[in-house]
Amino acid sequence: MGIRSVRSHTPPIHSSFDGDHSGTKTGAVIVGNRMWRAFLALIALGAITSALIRAQTGKRDIVGIMPAQVRWFTPTYYTDGRQRAQLYGDSNQSGPWIDRVKIPAGKHVAAHTHPQDELVTVIDGTWYVGVGDMYDPAKLQGYPAGSFVLIPAGLPHFIAAKEGAVIVQLSGAEKFRTDYVEK
Repeated sequence: MGIRSVRSHTPPIHSSFDGDHSGTKTGAVIVGNRMWRAFLALIALGAITSALIRAQTGKRDIVGIMPAQVRWFTPTYYTDGRQRAQLYGDSNQSGPWIDRVKIPAGKHVAAHTHPQDELVTVIDGTWYVGVGDMYDPAKLQGYPAGSFVLIPAGLPHFIAAKEGAVIVQLSGAEKFRTDYVEK
């Protein structure tokens, strides 16, 4: 199986997700395939999560967490005021998990990568993301609450909360890891 070019009438996806193939039809296919795989993984994660929640409770019932019940904590590796909450599973282990991250206003995170695709839903505020090996505020793209963002595995990126605090929700099925490229 190889990469093939196809004619597409689909509008191009945001250029920051287009890798080394920006502006090409092949790039759109690669990005489209990545996003399709991530979408399918998200659907599968939802189905698995639903089944596991039912298994954990031992009965078939709705399990919900209200905003006031979210337990925020500061991991030792967060030294900039960020907080994390584990809603389901454990992102420090293999297996399905869902976490939230709260970033204080005016803070940013240096350029880094992840070994797996990063699936992010913006819950509150505007989350800013830029692509590159060094933090550069001019490269930041804002994503308001309700946005979904896919950052491909291995893509160096940086994030920021500018005018207000931000809450994002991350999900995955592998142990979450961050490798900083900017020292």
